[in-house]
Amino acid sequence: MTKELAEASARPSRRELKSTRREAAVVTALDLAEREGVSGLTMRRLGDEMAVDPTTLYRLFRDKDELLLAVYDHVLSQNLAAVQPVDGEVWSDTLRRVADQVWRSAARYPAVTALTFARTTGGPAERRMVELILTAFARAGLSRAEAVLYYRAFIDAALSVCGQSAVFSTLDPEVRAKDAAAWSRIYAQLPGEDYPTVREHIEDLTAIADRAVYDAVVEAVLAAAERAAATS
Repeated sequence: MTKELAEASARPSRRELKSTRREAAVVTALDLAEREGVSGLTMRRLGDEMAVDPTTLYRLFRDKDELLLAVYDHVLSQNLAAVQPVDGEVWSDTLRRVADQVWRSAARYPAVTALTFARTTGGPAERRMVELILTAFARAGLSRAEAVLYYRAFIDAALSVCGQSAVFSTLDPEVRAKDAAAWSRIYAQLPGEDYPTVREHIEDLTAIADRAVYDAVVEAVLAAAERAAATS
């Protein structure tokens, strides 16, 4: 083989180059969104960050939405790496680890979570995550229809609570403070004769943490699936 042929064969193909550039754009977009917020992720701003013309990005992604879904799938790939199956693990413990990682990821990437928690990427990481979660429910002894039902209940509930928390964290600090103080500013001042139960529970209402709510929702779905499996 001549030197020229050897060098040509060592060079990455056009497909490999495009894949590498897409991955670089995804990583940069993720960092940009978390640094500058939801409104900071634009194709022009991403082009500036990568020192390329925005038209270059449109050769990698059809539009901003395709870029955003690729970013979300990248986040899901990180989640998958953290929750690889463990031999002999109880199905519900697998799902608890998934839920914990989803929460941690949403806290780490609130801007991207706020933009994508209700979306379906169809990407490779999402496909593997669906397989992992659905397999866990199938291992519980549920019928196929029940496994799908509780898969949807689990992931929709988890993403909804994470998404709500992420959206709240992306609001302006003044708005967050105003909203967070509503329980003590409004509800704690309600007349006890009209709202006796609210007043009785006001200290707990103001003290409860979002993570406690999240864990309660996850455990409720798992308990319902376990009951269904016992009678399946």
